[in-house]
Amino acid sequence: MRYFTLFLLFCSFSSFAQKQGFFPIDSIPANGLVLNQGWKLQVGDDPEWAQSAYDDTQWAAIDPTQDFKNIPELWESRTVWFRLKFRVDSSFTQKTLACLVAQTGASEVFLNGKMIGSFGKIADQNGKVLAYTPRNGTSIGLPLHQSGAQVLAVRFAVQKKLPYIVFADRPNVALSLHLIEAKNLGRYLLNDLTPYFEFGRLGLYLILAVIHFALFRFNKKEKANLYFFLYTLAFLFSIFLISIVYRHFDLAATRMLLLSMVSILNGLGLFFFLQAAYQIFGTTKGYTFWFLSLFFGVSLILLYSNYHHGFNIGFNLLSILISFETGRIAWLSTRKKQRGAGIILAGSIGFVVFFCLFYLFAWGSIDPGPNWIWGHIAINLGFISIPVSVSIYLALESSFASQSLAEKLKEVELLSQRTLAQELEKQALLATQNETLERQVAERTTELQQSLETLRSTQTQLIQREKMASLGELTAGIAHEIQNPLNFVNNFAEVSSEMIDELQTEINQGNTEEVQSIATDLKQNLDKINHHGKRASSIVKNMLEHSRTSSGQKTATDLNTLVDECLRLSFHGLRAQVKGFQADYALELAEQLPLVTLVSQDIGRVLLNLFNNAFYAVDQQQKRGGDKDYQPKVIASSHLSDQGIEIRISDNGSGIPIALQDKIFQPFFTTKPSGEGTGLGLSLSYDIITKGHQGNLRVESVEGRGTTFIIELPLK
Repeated sequence: MRYFTLFLLFCSFSSFAQKQGFFPIDSIPANGLVLNQGWKLQVGDDPEWAQSAYDDTQWAAIDPTQDFKNIPELWESRTVWFRLKFRVDSSFTQKTLACLVAQTGASEVFLNGKMIGSFGKIADQNGKVLAYTPRNGTSIGLPLHQSGAQVLAVRFAVQKKLPYIVFADRPNVALSLHLIEAKNLGRYLLNDLTPYFEFGRLGLYLILAVIHFALFRFNKKEKANLYFFLYTLAFLFSIFLISIVYRHFDLAATRMLLLSMVSILNGLGLFFFLQAAYQIFGTTKGYTFWFLSLFFGVSLILLYSNYHHGFNIGFNLLSILISFETGRIAWLSTRKKQRGAGIILAGSIGFVVFFCLFYLFAWGSIDPGPNWIWGHIAINLGFISIPVSVSIYLALESSFASQSLAEKLKEVELLSQRTLAQELEKQALLATQNETLERQVAERTTELQQSLETLRSTQTQLIQREKMASLGELTAGIAHEIQNPLNFVNNFAEVSSEMIDELQTEINQGNTEEVQSIATDLKQNLDKINHHGKRASSIVKNMLEHSRTSSGQKTATDLNTLVDECLRLSFHGLRAQVKGFQADYALELAEQLPLVTLVSQDIGRVLLNLFNNAFYAVDQQQKRGGDKDYQPKVIASSHLSDQGIEIRISDNGSGIPIALQDKIFQPFFTTKPSGEGTGLGLSLSYDIITKGHQGNLRVESVEGRGTTFIIELPLK
């Protein structure tokens, strides 16, 4: 009966307290009590509102623990006040109490008119609000020195124009005061499972990032590992940022900036994952990919343009859409019976299912369990379902590749054995063939040596023939040249014989004066005979020098004299050989040229060959008869240059075509008709000038106008 009476008194007291607007606090659970009832709200700013005696019966009822974007008064005014009247019994005065604080804004907390804590600045020196979002575990002491009625008043303001990011498991509450006994504060914080799940996800993503980066380094052709590595890396940084944001950053601006980066990293990571899926299934990017890219851009814009709405749902929806796209291409690949596609399809389905379950927990449709355990499990299973499924797929692919490689290695071993047997047979056959080839090579080598000796002999004969042909031309010229002095000798000899007869007659007659006159004339005739005899002797000597084999001995030589002699010999030789040959020649020799040390027989052959070619060219041009005024002419000139002595032999013949100018110094190349030239003259001349005398022999020719051969001989 006594307990029943006490119960009735308690009910009467409670009813009275509630009528007076006081929220009764009779006990505090071990995990604390969230003060979310009995609060009132008033827009404006008045210090009197912090006092216990102030009458707030006209204020509007409010639950300050809801998401602050759902409280329009916070955005329509500069400052608001929250008030909570509560009543405690005397037992609480013996306990040490604390309030865990969570808020999105700036606040000043008063207990019975006395400030017990402040977070942020409601108005700084510039009159701006500096929001403060306490890190997890931030608390203020609640000193209850007396029992009975108590009043909590909170002066509150939000910092506008911040991109407030909203995560379903961490809503941006306006103000939450969680009453708890100080002795249970540590136990309460230990019961927070969020850090354990975050560290678990960090470890998992770190392991996956290292594995797939290593796989990509070993096989860079597999781009899926690169994209999956970038996906895990983005989510790794995202999880890391979330874990430190709520534990180390209090300013709302800094926290919201970092949470924006989290959203962006999540979006980028999802796109890297989608790229990996496209790479795995060999799918090209289509309209869906570009739509999702556009959606990502729009989400970024909305993230920074909807300040107090905290528009983060775009990124949450993006993750679901990308999961659907992954599931779609996995489903299509499954229908095509692509190996392992079902695993990724299951991961995509798991992601959607677990995230939908998580949002049901977050929205309160399903009880998330103590300490939000089922909510944590759902979101973490959603996060890991896709990467785990992809890792399983890639592991199975690696296993399949290893099995295929093992089977191929067996095939290679069998093929190697067969190849070895075939190789032995081939080696035996090759040895036999080598012996045969060596014998045949020896026989062919002997034949080639004999052919080479024959070619050398033939070449020697051809060279000798060219020399003999040159000698024949020289002999014909000498014969014509020597004929003139011989004619003079014969004529003067006959005249001298007649004069002797006259001399004897005059002596017999005793005509002394006539005898002396005849003797004087006779002496003059003898001098002329002697002169022309020496001239003939000189011509014969030069002929012998040109005809004999060169000794290779270099002597000091007058080039002008050598050019003159060779030009005359060539001219008279062609006159003797070619019937009707007519041509003019001219000498333009520089005076006082220094002597040049050279092999005169060899240089003489070169000059004779070039003069013969020049006279032949003008003779052929005249025979064509194209121009009635044509006058064949060969000009030989010499002059001193910086390089030495230069001899030019020019003709006004038909010239040499450009296509043939690079070939004329090649052995056996000739433009003359068959039987008229061996093609060795210019080749031998080139070797004599360049190799024998370190000079140069070149040609300048204009087709239809003439040719000039230029000999350059160094003085030393």
